[in-house]
Amino acid sequence: MYLTSPDFYKFLEENKDSDPLRLRLSKVSDSFDKNFAITQIECRIKCRQKLPFFISNKFFLFPDPTAAQQASHQAIARYHDHLAGADSKILDMTAGLGIDAMTLSFNQNRTITAIELDEKKSDILMHNTEIFQLSNLTVINNDSITFLNNSADFFDLIFIDPSRRDTKNNRVFRFQDCSPDVVAYQELLTAHARRVIIKASPLLDISKTLRDFRNLRSIRAIGVKGECKEILIELVSNSYDVRKSQLINFGYGEEATPIILEAVNLDSKGNVISSFKITKDEDISSILYAVPQDLKPDVYVLEPSPMMMKISPWSKICKEFEAKKFAPSSHLFISEKYPDKFPGRVCRFKHFITKKDRKSLSGFPASVVSRNHPLSSDEIRKVYNLKEGDSHFIYATRIGQKPVTFLSESITH
Repeated sequence: MYLTSPDFYKFLEENKDSDPLRLRLSKVSDSFDKNFAITQIECRIKCRQKLPFFISNKFFLFPDPTAAQQASHQAIARYHDHLAGADSKILDMTAGLGIDAMTLSFNQNRTITAIELDEKKSDILMHNTEIFQLSNLTVINNDSITFLNNSADFFDLIFIDPSRRDTKNNRVFRFQDCSPDVVAYQELLTAHARRVIIKASPLLDISKTLRDFRNLRSIRAIGVKGECKEILIELVSNSYDVRKSQLINFGYGEEATPIILEAVNLDSKGNVISSFKITKDEDISSILYAVPQDLKPDVYVLEPSPMMMKISPWSKICKEFEAKKFAPSSHLFISEKYPDKFPGRVCRFKHFITKKDRKSLSGFPASVVSRNHPLSSDEIRKVYNLKEGDSHFIYATRIGQKPVTFLSESITH
């Protein structure tokens, strides 16, 4: 194990709720690495909501705060496990803290290989693998591209989360700026696996991603309790025989499969709250647009979730929820029918807001959403002197070319 000093773990337990800054200024026993111990307390405090299962084990260690920050939320890791399905031979090319690799390894029917370039991260992942008794998880300290180039293995699934930090430790989100560059190495990846799942920033440009990758099967926008956390890109093998077998298994015959775009919202345990799918070539001819007369008291206002915003399923929203879109660039909808199980916020329209309402709205508690409107949310809040609130929403948008602002009452979040 990486560290076995009883004093070290006693210090962690006794100071689990202490201020890390205060601890760094205090005198601590020299029987263990003070800075490393305080880093554990700092990471555990920050990851209480993100990794409760893992940090419930008092021997679980973090290599550094960055690894804790970049690690998958355990709910997302459980969803990755769900996507892996029956896959039994899995390669995690960029293990990091190892939350995904360990979660996948809890299924003892699998064999997991986890590659980690950083020696310290690799050593600590080995330690954490031991404390969870994951004999089916092998950790290798190596460059993942070098490993794959020298490997003759073929995996059921390759999982890769490219580093989104440049050489100056600045955050990046374009694949070409990440390490490794999965766009450049996509042929290598799909030559070694039946499926490849690539984890990306929620800021990823979906339209560019569709152009960048070959053998693309799906793109998923994944969120936890309504907050978009990541984009998952799924590729299939570049082997014709393997790809042909997959198409038949998935019921598509031997022709190319339609690329699926999906918005997924999870709860804190990784269970799917909502899922909304479309195909890449969605027919937009059926999108209906609203006119001012459609906004009348008690009609429903639909605000798609951040995950829905990534896949832009505007036509299907109109069809499935009998809705009308405000304008081509106003990604809000209205419906006279209650939109049961709508993946986003639902409000009830109350009335339009005009300059005459400034005095009556002063101090009113409401959230403000500006979409395709001349004024920003902050500017609107200042104009009407609004307080923060979550039971009412003021929307600023356009119907056609006309800017409108209106008050609505929240029904769901």
